[in-house]
Amino acid sequence: MDLFSKQAVDYALYRPQYPAELYRYLKLHCRSYDYAWDVATGNGQAAIEIAQSFTRVLATDLSAEQVALAKQAPNIEYRVCDAGEALVESDGSFDLITVATGLHWFDREVFFKEANRVLKPGGLFAAWAYGFHSPISTEIDRILHSFYFKTLKGFWKTNNQLVWNGYKDIQMPFEKLTTPKIRMSVDWKLEDFIGYCGTWSAVQLYKEAHHEDPTVKLKAQLKPYWGPSTRKISWSLGLIAGRKAIEALAHKSSEPL
Repeated sequence: MDLFSKQAVDYALYRPQYPAELYRYLKLHCRSYDYAWDVATGNGQAAIEIAQSFTRVLATDLSAEQVALAKQAPNIEYRVCDAGEALVESDGSFDLITVATGLHWFDREVFFKEANRVLKPGGLFAAWAYGFHSPISTEIDRILHSFYFKTLKGFWKTNNQLVWNGYKDIQMPFEKLTTPKIRMSVDWKLEDFIGYCGTWSAVQLYKEAHHEDPTVKLKAQLKPYWGPSTRKISWSLGLIAGRKAIEALAHKSSEPL
């Protein structure tokens, strides 16, 4: 499912950056730092950070438009392919596999089968996403609640519910690890916030159905309350992580002499 190619440019401009605390957690729980796979990489937002700690990073995405705008580094290889598509890499190739705000769109049975194949024994898997932001102000929140749940009603995919639940309902084929509570925040002008809203899949589906952009009206409604300065917008990351089991070596019994 590709709901993000059309807004690839805006996605690169308006999606918030993940906090340093997240990458510290990944580094702390990795046992080696040779090869990482960032799945559904989009514009490489997570891949470029992971590349600072790893010798090599494979970053894949279904959208050629997103990959064309991806952040470059000499140790990152970008490929256009679907999540779960069989990779040329051999079994147990990766020390780390990450999915940044994308796992809820996958055929998870197919993806996890391939992820389990290419992840090293003892390797780390991590996925995260963010849903609705924290309250901003009484008037702004009232307008946004109406936009989210009335204007966009019927355009949110059921996949979004996994994000709103912080990925708690997703089952991994890995040993579950304890994850910290991580928040991220930005200081945005109204134009930045509207640009961010325009990257949502629900907004894109609304535009296709009604042939108009619902964020134009939203901006006009918010303008009297937002003001010319910035507002702090913050989200809680739903982070799940797991480790691939290290199979116990079978002990060969010796024959009696």
